[in-house]
Amino acid sequence: MNLQAIWLGNIVGFILIGFLFISRFITRTKAQAEEKIFNIMLWISMAACLVEPITFTIDGKPGVFMHWLNLFGNTYLYFANGFGSFLFCIYVDRALYQDESRIKKIYSWLFVFSGVLLTTLFLNIFFGYYFYVDADNVYHRQPLIYIFYIYLITCVFISIVIVSRYKFRYGEKAFFPIFMFLGPILVGSLLQMVFYGLSLAWVGTAIGAVALYMSLQNQKMYIDSLTGLFNRMYLEHYIYASIQSYNSSYYGIMIDMNYFKEINDTYGHSAGDRALVMMAQILKNNADIYTTIFRFAGDEFIVIIKTDTENDVTHFERSIRADMQRFNDRNEEPFKLSASMGHSKYDRQNDTEDDFFKRIDAAMYIDKERIHKADGR
Repeated sequence: MNLQAIWLGNIVGFILIGFLFISRFITRTKAQAEEKIFNIMLWISMAACLVEPITFTIDGKPGVFMHWLNLFGNTYLYFANGFGSFLFCIYVDRALYQDESRIKKIYSWLFVFSGVLLTTLFLNIFFGYYFYVDADNVYHRQPLIYIFYIYLITCVFISIVIVSRYKFRYGEKAFFPIFMFLGPILVGSLLQMVFYGLSLAWVGTAIGAVALYMSLQNQKMYIDSLTGLFNRMYLEHYIYASIQSYNSSYYGIMIDMNYFKEINDTYGHSAGDRALVMMAQILKNNADIYTTIFRFAGDEFIVIIKTDTENDVTHFERSIRADMQRFNDRNEEPFKLSASMGHSKYDRQNDTEDDFFKRIDAAMYIDKERIHKADGR
């Protein structure tokens, strides 16, 4: 066992997480729930990067203080693994679905199971069925400790399933770089599990956290911060990389909210923001793997549907209008939602990006004139 290498690796992990905290502080905004969870995961990992080399250093050292420090130090490391794995599952689901009620509904069983497992971990201090520290202050693993490893693997599996199911519904655009985080952790943990004396798990966690953060920061450039939809910058990339590059048929829908200025003027800009968010949610609720939604500008949205059948497009439009009507009937807000829509097929041979946008924009304005005339405005 090379203590210098163990200390060096964990200090590197500690420093990496420290720099990550500094970067997050510099670019801080109002923290979302998933960001708070990520911060807790970072604090747990940062502490573990200090605790783990301490446990290796004091292992076998005489004295009552060393005995209890060894025992509590290893208890914390298993707690950090267990609780951190549970938090990661919640973090992934919250980051993708943005739905707190879903987490309470689906993962209550995981919370209970995790709580029971972590409770038995603290009881292990007195009974030693997972691990113990002998009279010579030497740490020993017990066969039951593999329950913890099975639990960790289960949490990893759950997080992968969450991402896979989301991608199955929304396609590759439902991007979450899960293996950027899990890859270094899995490699380090497996090596540490098989070869006692190596200390790679928390270094891997630090590397994975930095990689995940960098990937998500890059992704944020393409996300509209208010609605969570893709922005105009990503639309330009999407048209170039997807529509022009693949031999598939695409339709575009231009959607413009009606009377949006009246909402802002009458109820305030916070109400206008809520209207945009609710409109975006209606669009997302009707999306599938073949549908990509963008906030184009202000109160305008563009929907790209991969299909060669216009009926798919008109069905989507009807669904949007029906959902807006249901929203208006519920009277949850003082304002009503209304939108004009126009669509057209992308002509790969003859269309430029501007031609395509102008055509769906013109079709949308025809619908807007119809709606305004029907409303007497």
